[in-house]
Formats: sequence, C-alpha cells, structure tokens
Amino acid sequence: MAVLALAVSAPASAAGMATEQVQSSLQVGFELFLPLRDISGLDALLAAQQLQGSPEYQQWLTPAQFHDRFGPTGARVARVTAGLAAAGLSVTATHARSLHVEGSASAVQKLFGTRLVYMANAAGGKHMAAEGGFALPAALAQEGAVVAHFQASIRMHPHARAAKVDAAVLANPQNRYSASGPYWYNDLKQAYDYPSYQTKAPLTGKQLDGQGTSVAIVMSSDVLDSDIAAVFNHEHWTTTTGKPVPALAGRVLIDGGAPFSTSSGGSFEASLDVQQVLGGAPGASVFLYNTPDLSDAAILSAYLDIVESNKIDIVSSSFGGCELFYSAAYNGGVDQSGILDVYDELFKQGNAQGITFIASSGDSGGLGCPDANYLKGLPSKFIAGVEEPASSPHVTGVGGTNLITTAPPSPQTSPATLTSKYASENAYGDPELPYDPYGLGTNVSGGYWGAGGGVSAHFARPSYQSMGIAFNEVKSRMRTVPDVGMQVGGCPSGITDASCGADGSRSAVVISFGGQLAGVIGTSVAAPEFAGMAALGVQRFGHRLGNLNNYIYNIGYVQTVIGNGAPAERFYHRNIPGFDGLYNADPTKQPYNFMTGNGTPDVRKFLALPNAQAAGDPRTASNP
Repeated sequence: MAVLALAVSAPASAAGMATEQVQSSLQVGFELFLPLRDISGLDALLAAQQLQGSPEYQQWLTPAQFHDRFGPTGARVARVTAGLAAAGLSVTATHARSLHVEGSASAVQKLFGTRLVYMANAAGGKHMAAEGGFALPAALAQEGAVVAHFQASIRMHPHARAAKVDAAVLANPQNRYSASGPYWYNDLKQAYDYPSYQTKAPLTGKQLDGQGTSVAIVMSSDVLDSDIAAVFNHEHWTTTTGKPVPALAGRVLIDGGAPFSTSSGGSFEASLDVQQVLGGAPGASVFLYNTPDLSDAAILSAYLDIVESNKIDIVSSSFGGCELFYSAAYNGGVDQSGILDVYDELFKQGNAQGITFIASSGDSGGLGCPDANYLKGLPSKFIAGVEEPASSPHVTGVGGTNLITTAPPSPQTSPATLTSKYASENAYGDPELPYDPYGLGTNVSGGYWGAGGGVSAHFARPSYQSMGIAFNEVKSRMRTVPDVGMQVGGCPSGITDASCGADGSRSAVVISFGGQLAGVIGTSVAAPEFAGMAALGVQRFGHRLGNLNNYIYNIGYVQTVIGNGAPAERFYHRNIPGFDGLYNADPTKQPYNFMTGNGTPDVRKFLALPNAQAAGDPRTASNP
C-alpha cells in the first residue's frame, strides 16, 4: 500500500463569495423551528429516564410520543402555517419541533426581506444564503421561530488533521517498536484495555463486537469502501477471524451530500470516522450521513433525519464551531444563539428516544475561538471558548491526550510480538504558528494545539456536573467541556513550531485515505473511537443509553470516592498532567480537567466487564 506522508488538513471555509443570484421562480425549502412546550417536564423526563428505580427509567419515547408531549401547540402551528400561506409558502412536513416550508425563491425573499444568492463552500459545491443577512417577520419572531437556513457563514469545520509523521513510520507503526505511536485501531484497543473480541455479551451470549447496534457518522463527504477494507486487510482481519472485512451498512444523502475527494478535509474526516468506529465495534451497523457542507442548515437536516427516523442508537460528530460565533458580537449585533438552542433541543429529543450523541471537543485547547476581528478580516488572536455541538449538555464531548505505551523487547523475539501496554498519557498541547482556522483568508495568532475544553458561554451547568465531584478548578455555573477523553495526538502539519513533540505528542492514528496511509490526529480521532466503544455498551447492556453523560459522571464519582482502594472501580485513567494554552491539568488536585474530562476509559471496567478477557496482541483472535 502506498503511504501518504502529508494528508489534507485545511478546515471547511466559514464563508464563501457569492457566485450567482438564485432564480426567483426556483422552489426553495427550509426548516422553521418552533419552541418546544413544557421544557421543565421534558427535563424531568430526561432525568427520570436515567434514574434507576424510576418508573420511566429507560422508557424511551417514539418521535410521535415526543411530538404529542413536547411539540409546539396545535394553535401555534396553525397560526404559523396560516401566516406562511398568506406569504405564498406551504408547510410540506411537520416534525416534532419544526415545520418544513417550501415556496418560490421570490416568496422566500419577500418574507425575509433579503436577496438569495449562491455561495461557494469548501466541498466544491455551493450553498444558498441570504445576502447581507435576513430578519424574521414580526409575526414569526413572536412565535419564537428560528430559521437556520440561508446563513452566509459556515461556522463548523472538521477536526481531523494530518500529523507530522515520516512515511517510513506510517508503513511500520512505531508503537510496536517504541513508546509513542502511531497506532492502528487494534493497538488502541490493547492500550485502552478493551474486552477480547471473543467476549460474549452477558445478556445474549453473542460475540461482543457491537452487533445489533447502529451508529451514524455525520460529515460532508462520502468515503471509499476500498479504504475501509485496506485498513482491516493490513491487519490480516480475514485471515485471523475468517470473516469478511467490516464495511459501511449504508449511506444517507442529506440534500445531495458531497463527493469524496483527496483534497477535501471532509473526506479526510469521514474516512477517519468510519474506520475508527468500525475498528472499535466491527459488528456495528455504521451509516454515513453525508451532508453537502457543514452549514448549520445541512447539519441540522442530518440530525433531524436521525431523530425523526429513530433508527440510530449512537451519533458521532467530529466537527465543531466556536460557540461565540452565534453571539451578537460576531454577527453585527444580531444574537443568533437561538440556533444553539435548536441544536440542543434536537439532542434533547434524541436523548428522550434513547439516542446517544458524541462530538469531538475541538483541537484549539482552551483557546477555542478567534476573536471577533477575525470575521472582519482584521488581525486577530485566539481567545477562550468552547465549540458546539460538544458544548451542548445533551452531547458527550470527547477530548483527550497523547498516549504513550510500552514497547516490546528489542531485539524482537521470533516470531515477532506486537505486544504493547498502556504506560501513561499527557495532555500537553503544542504552540501554533499563526494560521487561518476557518479558511477566511486571515491568520489568527496565539493558538495552541490540544484537546478543546473550557466553559460554555451559553449552556448552564447540567445536574450531572454538580454531583459533589471536586471541581476545584471549575468555579462557573455553566456547562464545562469535555466529559471524557481518549487518544488525540499532536504536531499537526504546517501550523506547529519545531519544538512540537518534545513531550511525546507525536502519537497519531493510521488510516487509509485515497489508497494511501495517513497519520491523523485530533479529538476527531477520540470521538469516533469513543462512539465505537459506546456501541459495545449498547450491546453489552442490551438497550439504548440516551445521554451517556449521566453514566460517565456517575462512575466518575464512584471512582473519586472509592476507586483508589477498589481496582474494579478505577474506570478512568486520571493521573494525566497537561497544559492547553490556558488551563493546567493537575492530577494531584482534582479528578476532572478541561482536556480529558473525567479521564480516559479503561474500557473493560467502563463497560462493567472487569473480569472479561482483555484484548490481546493485535492480529490475534482476541484483537484482530
């Protein structure tokens, strides 16, 4: 197999140039979101669904039940529908908290007082936007309506980055000969103490490999089936197991999707995500939700499809955007944080239906946002901030570390062993050279590579982060990120200085991309790996998990109280120091930090299978 020493690393563009005006006669569709009712009742239900002993414990709703209990009132829907009809627009579908609206571009422009144009996106296509912004009519604003379509800016970008890894090292992964990667999927399973591939699920007696579970990956690209096969073929999957290599269960095109391209950051990300999930849960049914770009409209369309169809157990999202981008300071004085609430309420609906959402926390350490000058094309610096969707309290935000493992004896025995064991982790980030994080044409200085984390500016602190855990460093009453961590790695190509890697942060994961090997780093490595592990959890416990944060913090609390004296309750690795450009991780003072959350999991203990056989050496029956 050929080796790709430097893969694409450019994020999606936050905004493009207008290319043409939309024809006035063109039929245009958009989603109009309305407020849920009885939010306090919904929050009470979500708590009860996670409380053992409650009559509603794990009693997940259907989309229809959610709509009947918490959807907008019939009177509100009727008023909005009538107002839209008077403007020449039709409601063509009703969802739990939104209406799909269609009509001519001329009618849409008149309704919103704007001009619709096409703007180029980073996937090589175009998206429809309101030139100069738009305003909701007073009648819709009074109903609490939110429209995420027609935004000129694409606020999200994929998190995967190419690592500074020599081609010779990619071809011969060094964790099998030294202490600091890069790693194949089965090396990570050995390091993080996964149960053996031969383990049987306690409730069914079937092989614990994720079978019977479904995972959705949301990204703006397709992937190559040959790349998926190449990774498993490299590790002798079929020879070891006698089974065909794992493959995608299906593709779902959202608004036409985006094509695969070796020059696309979305394609690089999608390839990583699929390979990481299948590496952790090769028996799971993995579906790729391919969006045309990472605009709010496209992402929300994917999430809406997922919660309304209700066929997916776990959703993995390895992208994000600065939470502050939705504030008035970044939008000419117009507060667009209502879009953040739309995301969160979709996640709430999914949680109520038992769906687990997982998202990478970002890769800018504690300095997660460019300042407001960036969007004006002026010199700017990175400032404190967290990224959406990981900042939602109803999403598990995944940060992480630089993994260090022990190496086999040298010289190698014959036959060679691939044994390596967990040694330690650190969360030290890497200072960055000035670069353009969202492709707007302006460099931002003062950045730091590392797992994203910090304090939300929008979401209040959820109850699971107020359970008596000693948050010595966390004084805020707001949501903190991340919740958990796994391998991230460091030294992104092109944006870090020559000192990068001095602390062992050159660890990376190996994937196949466009028929070539590539080293990849970022919390986008950690999130899909955690999603694969969560798929094992759904199979192991025999049911959907909903908001996994409740479990994550519950067992974290148990470990804080008794774990040091009870090995079976040491669910997380926590002796992890670090610095992310803003925050320090001091394991002697607190169990939680802004890089790893509660820590990185010991997977057998996390899944309540401490006595199961551990995944052994890669390329063996216990860890193929």
